[in-house]
Amino acid sequence: MAPRTAYRQPQAGGQGFARTKKVFGGPAVTFVVGDVALNAQTAILRVPKGFVLQSWQGTVGDMDSGTTLMIAIGDAANNARFMAASNVGQAGGALPALAAGGVLYEFTDDTDILVTATVAAAGLGPTPTIVALMEGYMK
Repeated sequence: MAPRTAYRQPQAGGQGFARTKKVFGGPAVTFVVGDVALNAQTAILRVPKGFVLQSWQGTVGDMDSGTTLMIAIGDAANNARFMAASNVGQAGGALPALAAGGVLYEFTDDTDILVTATVAAAGLGPTPTIVALMEGYMK
């Protein structure tokens, strides 16, 4: 099944001189019931070719009515490139630190950032949102 694109257009472009700081993401992406089913993928933002990721920040709402949901954040090639399976979506909270492989990762193509439900939620929680901002520069 293809990922559901949940981010809004337009996303910031890749124009700029080398090392021009860019921030991609936001505003909040609201999840629907199908997004928290086992192996469901939701595109929450898009980054351009040549973007080098330095850091990220954001929040995750209470996406699960129970205590089973596990989510990972990555891309089509590696669904856990930026965050391995985490229970942050069970009660909400801040995004954890980037996974080691995500720091200074250079995107070789325009890339959708995907949230994958690695363990399904019991049901959709009361505040099923993610706000994610990726900071970096253009190579």
